[in-house]
Amino acid sequence: MGTFASLLIIVLVLPGILSMTLNEKKVYQDVIKDGDIPSFWLRLLNHVIIVVPFAILGLFFYEREGFDIQSIQGLNINSVSISLLCALINVAAYYLFFKRRVSLDTFTKAERSRTQLGIWTRIFYGGVVEEVIFRFGLMSFLVWLFNLFITNTILSVWLSNLLASILFALAHLPGVYQMKVSVTKTVLIYTNGMNIIVGLTCGWLYWKEGLAAAVMCHMIFHLVWYVFEKLGKRTVKALEM
Repeated sequence: MGTFASLLIIVLVLPGILSMTLNEKKVYQDVIKDGDIPSFWLRLLNHVIIVVPFAILGLFFYEREGFDIQSIQGLNINSVSISLLCALINVAAYYLFFKRRVSLDTFTKAERSRTQLGIWTRIFYGGVVEEVIFRFGLMSFLVWLFNLFITNTILSVWLSNLLASILFALAHLPGVYQMKVSVTKTVLIYTNGMNIIVGLTCGWLYWKEGLAAAVMCHMIFHLVWYVFEKLGKRTVKALEM
């Protein structure tokens, strides 16, 4: 567990944790109508408690399992292209599959749930903090664990990537139920399926190109969606004029 790596992880996760702590008050206001909203410090502590164990796991296991978190050489044209493809697949699934198969109420609440935290929280919490949790921490640990029983390292990596991606998808389900919509097969298939695709893509990039590439992929996912959000709003305004 190197000092530089430890400091790097702290620097990476702080902006996302602080941004989420500040902005998730809106989420609590929607969920807790008449109750007391947790204070800033309690919300901050909650995120620290979630992130720290996974950060420690990653610091113990990432290097011995051959992962890279310090190099930015993985930020290359191939990684960017793969990240853009992953984001566009998700956007296409959202507008061509999900939107057409759910009620207007469900779609409206899904839009609100995604946008209410703001783009910077989505970039720094989703793009960085979630990658530290699920790829740097969880996937690194799982590869070490599977390698205790499996002699094929590639198989260990893919099993770890798949399991981490499934857990990544399941971690988003509470947010779906918080929207207070009818959780249909369409909602579950889209939510789990698309999050697994994002997780597998980020996991593959983490394995092949390092943590920076995985973080970039997750950030591009949110940035591309943000562009479509803005284009959609402009289109609606143009039709209303």
